[in-house]
Amino acid sequence: MVIYIDVLLFVNAIINYTILMTAEKLLKRDVRLYRMILGSVIGALFSLSIFIRSDSRILLLVLRIVITGILTLIVFGWRSPIEFLKSYLCNTVISIIYCGAYILFYQIFKPPNMVIVNDILYLQVNPLWLTILTAIIYLLVLVIYKLFSERIKNTVVTLKFTIHEKTYSCIGKIDTGSNLREPFSSAPVIIVDTDIFDTAREEMIRIIPYTTVGGSSYLNGVKAETVHIDQKRITEPIYIATGQIRNTNYQAIINSEIIR
Repeated sequence: MVIYIDVLLFVNAIINYTILMTAEKLLKRDVRLYRMILGSVIGALFSLSIFIRSDSRILLLVLRIVITGILTLIVFGWRSPIEFLKSYLCNTVISIIYCGAYILFYQIFKPPNMVIVNDILYLQVNPLWLTILTAIIYLLVLVIYKLFSERIKNTVVTLKFTIHEKTYSCIGKIDTGSNLREPFSSAPVIIVDTDIFDTAREEMIRIIPYTTVGGSSYLNGVKAETVHIDQKRITEPIYIATGQIRNTNYQAIINSEIIR
């Protein structure tokens, strides 16, 4: 098959954009459009490795590791080593899922205008069909993620946190619908009932905006010195915001990303 570079770059740019969009969804990040486009274009350039000899396995592996790291930095930025590793692994796993899905499609249907070399897809096909296939894979990944998330949706845990060397404890609910983060550090936020802890007495606070179906507002938050969930210490920075929980079963709402 004759491989046209413009078609090769176009196809892989679309696939890379979908992979990054899926990773953004799973990581619950708000990534700017220009970062997504730049990452997709740079990722598409890696597709030129289709011309590298297939027996150059070490070279291909090193290139893939380096390119994935570069894409992760470009799209998701650097927050901390843990956050970078989390984004890197998510990006890698999603790429493997998409690659596996395309290889399975290739093995089953054997389309004459499709070839996969060095795990790089080349497809001479109507862009509409490529978009449909990619969209189907994207939806399947999100459905699987949703089913996994439902398993922890109603999980109730014991929460302990320390502020100004004073420890507070309560029952918290892990909520997959909460992705609240402190806007400057992007650290996850736990909302605690004011009966447990009230930021109104704090001098150094952070304004944490949020949006719900009913509109937009903000909470006051402070950075916790330590946080334990079910006696397990959380190593990443956590902000404690306060509000009216109004529930007799729990006194805190915990961002589910904290325990992933």
